[in-house]
Order: sequence, then structure tokens, then C-alpha cells
Amino acid sequence: AALRRNVEACVAEGVPLVEGTTGWNEQRADIETIVREGNGAFVFGANFSIGVNLFYRIADFAAGLIARFPEYEAFIEEQHHSRKLDAPSGTALKLNDVVSKHVEVGDIAATRAGNIPGTHRVGFDGPADQILLEHTARSREGFAFGAIVAAEWIVGKTGFHEFTDVIEEVIGRR
Repeated sequence: AALRRNVEACVAEGVPLVEGTTGWNEQRADIETIVREGNGAFVFGANFSIGVNLFYRIADFAAGLIARFPEYEAFIEEQHHSRKLDAPSGTALKLNDVVSKHVEVGDIAATRAGNIPGTHRVGFDGPADQILLEHTARSREGFAFGAIVAAEWIVGKTGFHEFTDVIEEVIGRR
């Protein structure tokens, strides 16, 4: 309810929004309607780290290759600090969406301990070997930097955008 009120207020005043929290997916359709009907601007993401968003692309490419070899099974593992409430994380769920377009993914293993900022692994296990892709956050600075990139990108735009749209445009310019 609080998110909806905030979105309504920002759209009414013409203030673009960058939303980095998780747990609001059940409200997504309503929020998108508010933004689109009010000609507002909204960027959301499961993770605003530039590295994680590049990792999504790498995992997508790798899963597409692995799909040609059914002997390999895919898995996802993630680790976060013990205060993180959602398990699996929004980032792990997004990785699952990306990889499962190509191959079936088993359970997502989630670990909560200590002060881990965030580690995500996508693995492909075969009869003779294993391929493991990993992204590790060293600090929260990367998330803040990505949110700033999103905030700068949304200025002068309207619509309901995922952070991956921002990354695609930035990659296209380089």
C-alpha cells in the first residue's frame, strides 16, 4: 500500500522513480497501470549492480550454449548477509528466469550468514565436468552506482522500465 501511494504521489507531481526493493511483484500490474496512465516514469530492478546485470547477459548466453547438450544440468546458488529477509533473492529469481528460458533449473540454494553483500552462482553440471559462473559483490557501492545510472537515464523519459532496459541502451552506446 505504501509503494502504491508513493508511486501515485510521484506520478502526479511528475517525479521519476527508481525502485530497487523486492517483494512488490504482486502489485506490479497495478503500479505499471498507474505509471502508464499517469504518463509517469519508473525504473525497477531486482539488482542495480552493473556487474550483476552484465552477469545476467553472460548467464543467458551460457545457458543458450548449454541447452545444446542435455547431459548438463543447471543450478543456481546465492549467498547474502544474515539480515536479508527474502530467500531466494530477487537477483537469484531473475537469474532463474534468464537461465530457464534455455534449460531447466533445479532448486535455488540460498544461504544467509554473516555480512556477505551478495554472491550468485550459475552452474552447469555434466557427467565429466562442471562450468561455474560467479558474481560477487564486494560492497554496496555497485548497487548505488547503478541506481544513479538509472536515475540519470530516466530523466525526460516516461514509461515503466526494467533496469535491464537501461543496461541494454548503455551497452548499445558503447
